[in-house]
Amino acid sequence: MTRDDRLIEPLLANDEVKMWFGRLLARAERRDLSGIHGSYDHIYENVIGKCFILGLNANIPRFHEAMGFVLDFLEVQIAKTHSPKLTFDKMYQYRDNETLLVCYLPFLGYANEPAVRYVAEKRINLVYEFTQLGRYDIYPSDRRFPGAHKAWKPYIVDPQLYADGNIRLPSIHDLILYAGIYPDLDEEMRRKVEVTVGWIFGEGYSQINNTLYYYAADDPSYRSKAINDKVILPSVEAIRKGEHQARDLLYLSFILSHFRAARQSTWFAALRALLATYRTSEGRYLFPREMIREKKDSYVIYGGHMNVGEPRRPRLHAELLSTYWAERILANDAGTDF
Repeated sequence: MTRDDRLIEPLLANDEVKMWFGRLLARAERRDLSGIHGSYDHIYENVIGKCFILGLNANIPRFHEAMGFVLDFLEVQIAKTHSPKLTFDKMYQYRDNETLLVCYLPFLGYANEPAVRYVAEKRINLVYEFTQLGRYDIYPSDRRFPGAHKAWKPYIVDPQLYADGNIRLPSIHDLILYAGIYPDLDEEMRRKVEVTVGWIFGEGYSQINNTLYYYAADDPSYRSKAINDKVILPSVEAIRKGEHQARDLLYLSFILSHFRAARQSTWFAALRALLATYRTSEGRYLFPREMIREKKDSYVIYGGHMNVGEPRRPRLHAELLSTYWAERILANDAGTDF
């Protein structure tokens, strides 16, 4: 529908599109960029992530007009001069007000906006600086960290990896950004992206704690905080055996399917085999409902909003969504246009 101008009005009349686009329009009217990260449905990252899932994009005039306040803010944000001190406010300025704001914009048709390009290239280069070393020893040997929570001290990331406020470990938001902008990158930048994605599939990656804690000695309010999780690769084998829930598998697999380093991994080979077990005799797919859930106040990045605008009552709802997501993943895997 989003590729045919004649179908834009029916798209915008879809109940789910009206609900989520309405949340963006309300923010645009207020020029409101508070509440960027979190699980609630009014949070920016969920609103913009759901707009992407529903197919909204820059070619739709009303959507493009609504996105103006975000693009305006980004231009101001990247021109800011920050204090040389390392504080959590500074780290959030870079993470929330740059990476999180931008991460879906290439998917939405803004890959060549100067501010989007700036943030994408900055993140690709900074994260590559660390991942190209092939190291997984992200915890310093000196773990005194005065003022930090005692239980967190063994898992506080080496401050050298964010000394300037920019975290050099890849997040799910980085991967979303990389996936969207990948077609518009040159070969050298693609290589850097692939090195970073390959690092996530490296042998030492599992040794890193799922929650990443950080330390800012200059911060007057906190000394240590849990800012984000690492990109957690669920055990496909455990899911196949029914030993682990698959609720966050599908969306992560979709994002990872954009990268050659992911597709060539043994993890992705296991994923292909798992998806095949859900294939019906008619050649469609039917996943467990937890994999295609649509749940109030849950994260898009963890697969909490998988509906693409289909009415939820018809008998074929689960089969429609399952087949849609399976074919998007498999199309990326095969290098074809969905």
